[in-house]
Amino acid sequence: MKDTATLFRRYRWQVFAVTWLAYAGLYLTRKSFAVAKVELAKPEVMGLSKGDLAWIDGAYLAAYAVGQFLWGMCGDRFGTRRVILVGVLMSVITAVSMGCSTTVLLFGLFFALQGLCQSTGWAPLAKNVGYFFSRRERGRVMGFWCTNYALGGVIASALAGWAAQSFGWRYAFWIPAAVLLGIWTLFYFFQTNRPEDVGLPPIDEFHQEKTKPSSESGAGDSAGARSHEDGSWGAIREVLTNPMVIVLACVYFLLKPTRYLILFWSPTYLNERLGTGAAESGILGSMFDFAGPISVLAGGFTPSRM
Repeated sequence: MKDTATLFRRYRWQVFAVTWLAYAGLYLTRKSFAVAKVELAKPEVMGLSKGDLAWIDGAYLAAYAVGQFLWGMCGDRFGTRRVILVGVLMSVITAVSMGCSTTVLLFGLFFALQGLCQSTGWAPLAKNVGYFFSRRERGRVMGFWCTNYALGGVIASALAGWAAQSFGWRYAFWIPAAVLLGIWTLFYFFQTNRPEDVGLPPIDEFHQEKTKPSSESGAGDSAGARSHEDGSWGAIREVLTNPMVIVLACVYFLLKPTRYLILFWSPTYLNERLGTGAAESGILGSMFDFAGPISVLAGGFTPSRM
């Protein structure tokens, strides 16, 4: 039992760390274009208009929305490992391709593909963490884990801005892509889908924690509490008709445009208003992300009363 506990402790924090890093790393290639806009809008570079830039952003967001449905189901069917390894590697390749682009059409096509790649991250990685932490732990654990998007966004903006200002706008794509490739390598060697894959029991069994019947459980319950197999159409229908999921989806739908307005346009806005360069604009624009960890940590430690 002692050996099992030691092994479990090792793998759960190993998975926590590598999945945290993977999602934070995806922001490296997600925010490159937002920072590169500062240079791409200059007439001596490419002279892209705000309309051109907006259409490119729109292509990304449309593909990202579609991918959220696609990759969540694929994560259930094929496992986190396959989905993330493919998604992150394609994100690296797409970012390098954007750095080589010379037309609005190419930027739009590659950024749409980047949207599909980025959408591989959240659902499969969150599910991966859920396999290693039981119900009573997940609020606090996910509170810490969700700092990845906030801190990842800050680092991504700073790195892309420094690269663009120091070496040219193309490096705002290439250097973050190189860092993400390093994270992909760590994920390849250290990630595990489930405790059972390394000879350990399921986390609820190990903690002797009973699951509620499916009629009493919410969207975040463990796999054993569901009445349908993961990835099946029955499970998808059950989630999509869950009243709490519908309410949260509506709230998130209203919040998302504001978040991405700040995420994608704050460097350009600051550049125009303050005359800052790509590096300063990226760093200042990421202050919105920097405030995020406070809220996600508070949410993780606040007990739910439904």
